[in-house]
Amino acid sequence: MFSNKKNISLIFAFFIAVMFISSCTEVTAPDDKKAPDTPLNFTLLGGGDGEAYFRWTSNKESDFYKYRLYRSESLTDTFRVIAELQQTEYVDLYLDYETTYYYYLTAIDFALNESDPTPIIDVIPLNISSPSPPTQLFVTGLNNPIRAELEMFVSWTPPNVSDINRFFIYRSETKDFTAVKDFLIDSTIISSYVDKNVSVQKRYFYKIVAIDRGGKRGPASESGTDIILGSPKLIQPSNTTKFSSPYNFVWQQVDSVFNYQVFVSKGPFSNVLWSSKKQTRTEVVYTGPKFESNSIYYWWVAAYSKDKITLIDGSKIDPEINSYSTIWSFYID
Repeated sequence: MFSNKKNISLIFAFFIAVMFISSCTEVTAPDDKKAPDTPLNFTLLGGGDGEAYFRWTSNKESDFYKYRLYRSESLTDTFRVIAELQQTEYVDLYLDYETTYYYYLTAIDFALNESDPTPIIDVIPLNISSPSPPTQLFVTGLNNPIRAELEMFVSWTPPNVSDINRFFIYRSETKDFTAVKDFLIDSTIISSYVDKNVSVQKRYFYKIVAIDRGGKRGPASESGTDIILGSPKLIQPSNTTKFSSPYNFVWQQVDSVFNYQVFVSKGPFSNVLWSSKKQTRTEVVYTGPKFESNSIYYWWVAAYSKDKITLIDGSKIDPEINSYSTIWSFYID
């Protein structure tokens, strides 16, 4: 009994000694009150077309955290922070052409000390250049009688500038046309457009022109084209009839088709059971999973107007379905 009390006393005394030694040897770092160096070589690389592009020399201090970029529209007004970043360049976008903007830069360390500011830079981002032409113009026709959709979907990549106001859309039925008023069909503020004033089995060509906020007009894009194909007419198996082996699907030829594809499903446009490979022929034998007895299935044909689409990086993607047939059903005994 006495021995246990003695051991407990020794353990307690050892614990007190360790705590005392720890408190005596603890080192408290002094508060960091030293501000980082002012950023060097804060420079305006370019200003115009509603943008201002800055660059500066990287801060090499071990406790550097980030930069703060300030902007004002007057030397007498309060400057406000427009960006906090660790990179050594910045582009200020969506500026007014005729306004004078003032900028300075500071550095921040991990203790949130802020350096003295750089000298102030002023810039008037005048409207200097016309926009570049839009690129990657894609045109996709759509004829879906089930949903009563008949349209051309046009999309493009806008110029890499911040002062675009809108896009003018031009259309012709000939490839080598000039984007002039006679062919102007509409304008939009986004980089896509749906043209519903179209007809089946007619090819359309489109060009896009970018207009900036100052009214400057850029060159027209390259033309993009597609045709709205007619809807494939189904032949065999007839609608709501019994279907027997060898399960050969047949439909009528559509002019200007590049490929067809047949779909078989357990529901209209849903639960697709099988789709054929794309082909130019107007019939195909079913090679999918075995049909279930006493069951109803649905089939339809998709028509494509083009082959693979080539992107600006050289990669290729599959085209969208251009035209749909109606949906027919068949019965497996």
